[in-house]
Amino acid sequence: MTGLSVGFLALIAPLVARAQAVANLPPAISEKIDKIATNQLHAGRTPGLAIGVVEDGRLVYARGFGFANLLPHVGMAPDTEFYAGGLTAEFTAAAVLLLAQDGKLKLDDPLSKYLLGFRLGATITIAQLLTQTSGLPVVQTSDRAHSISFDDLLATIDKMKASSAPGTVYANNPLNYLIAGAIVERVSGVTLSDYLEQHIFIPLVMDHTFLAGDSGISPSHATGYTRGGSSFVVAPMWDSTWLAGDAGLVSTIDDLAKWDIEMPVLLRVDAIRAIFTPGVSSGPTQYGMGWIIDKRGGKQFVWSNGEISGYRAMNALLPSEHIGVVVFSNSDSFHGGVTVPEEVGARVLDLLVPPTTARLDNAIVSRAKEWLGRLASRRVDRAELTPGFSSYLTDELIARENFASLGTLQSIVPISSTAESNGDTLYVFLVRYPRAQYHYKFEIAPDGKIDGLSLTA
Repeated sequence: MTGLSVGFLALIAPLVARAQAVANLPPAISEKIDKIATNQLHAGRTPGLAIGVVEDGRLVYARGFGFANLLPHVGMAPDTEFYAGGLTAEFTAAAVLLLAQDGKLKLDDPLSKYLLGFRLGATITIAQLLTQTSGLPVVQTSDRAHSISFDDLLATIDKMKASSAPGTVYANNPLNYLIAGAIVERVSGVTLSDYLEQHIFIPLVMDHTFLAGDSGISPSHATGYTRGGSSFVVAPMWDSTWLAGDAGLVSTIDDLAKWDIEMPVLLRVDAIRAIFTPGVSSGPTQYGMGWIIDKRGGKQFVWSNGEISGYRAMNALLPSEHIGVVVFSNSDSFHGGVTVPEEVGARVLDLLVPPTTARLDNAIVSRAKEWLGRLASRRVDRAELTPGFSSYLTDELIARENFASLGTLQSIVPISSTAESNGDTLYVFLVRYPRAQYHYKFEIAPDGKIDGLSLTA
C-alpha cells in the first residue's frame, strides 16, 4: 500500500445537436452513447458536453448535447469550440518532435542551451520536460487570472529546490509544458501558436483549433461554468500566460478526430514511438510525451485529460483496435461533483470494445467504491480480507494513510482487469477526489476475498 499524498435542470431537454456528415456507428450503439450523455444532463452534472468516436480512420460519431451557453440558450454541437486544457501537451510535444525531426534541436539538449542563465535547467533535458520527469519544483498559486511574464516565472523557479533528480520520477507539473512551449518559440523564431498553426493545424485542416490568447476565440465557443450552489455560474477565465504550451489549446470534436487519425502523417515512426514510451518504468503512472500509457483489457490504452477553470476534456486511444474517443464538458469540478469526461469515455469504450476477461461489472465497481468509504471511515470488515492482506492492513496503517483527508470521492472509472499468476484478479480504476486523481488497484482472490488494494498518484 503506497502513501497517499440544480437550479438549471428545468432548462435541460434532451437537446442533441445535429451530427456532421460522418460514417455512422450502428444505431444501437449510437443510441446508448446518446443515453450516457443525456443522463449526465438530466442529473444536472454539466450544462453541456460533446462526444466524438473515431474508428478505423473515420469519425463515426460526433454529437453535442445540452448547452454551450445557458444565457442565451445556445445548443452544443460537434464544431463548438472548447478549451481543452491538458490535451495541449499532445501538441506541444509534437511541436518539439517536429523541430527535432528537422534537426533544429535534440531531445537530450539541456534546457540551459535555450534558457540562458536558468540554473536548474543545466541538468534537465528537453526529453525530461516532455516525459514530465524534469524534477522541477511546483509553483503554488491560486491566482491564475493575472498575467505573469515567462522570465519572472523562470526567476521564481530558479530560487527553489528541485523536487527530484532529473529523469527519475514522473510528476504532473504545468511548468514542464510551459517551458517546452517557450523552447519551441526560441528555436523556431515564431510564437508557439504560429508554429502549431503552420506545422499541424493547417496541414491537418484543423480550422477551429488554436492557442488561446493569440488568435482570440469564436463567439460560438462553449462558455465555461463552475458550481455556484445548486446551479452553474460562469467560471472565471485563467490568463493565457498560465495556459500556453500546457493548457492553452482551443479545439473541437471534429478537429481532434483529425489529429487522432492523422498524427502519424506528420511524425516519423521514431517520434510516435517516443510519444508512447514511458519516460520512467517505475511508479504507478506511466507517462510518455503528452499521453498517459495505460492498459485496458490487456491491450495498450493511451489517453490524456485536462481541466482548467470552466472546462474538462479527455482524449483516449485504443491503438490495436483503431478506436479513439474524445469527450468535452463545459463545467469544472473545482466546486462540486460534475461530469467526468474520463468516466464518460470509459463507458463509451465499453460499448465499442466490450470487456472480454474479468469484466468489471457493477458489483465489482460497487465493492471497490465501498472499500474506499470503509477505509475513510476506518470501518474495516476483516472477514472480507485474505489472512495475509489483513495482517498487512493494520489499524495503525489505515490511520496513518488517512483516506478521509482526500475528501469526497467524485468518480471511479474502470480502467482494466488482469488475471494474475497466483489466481487473483487485479482490477484497476481511475478515481478522482476534489484535489487530485489516483490509480486505484483492487485485487480479489479466487475465493472472493480482498487480497490487496492501493491508491497511488
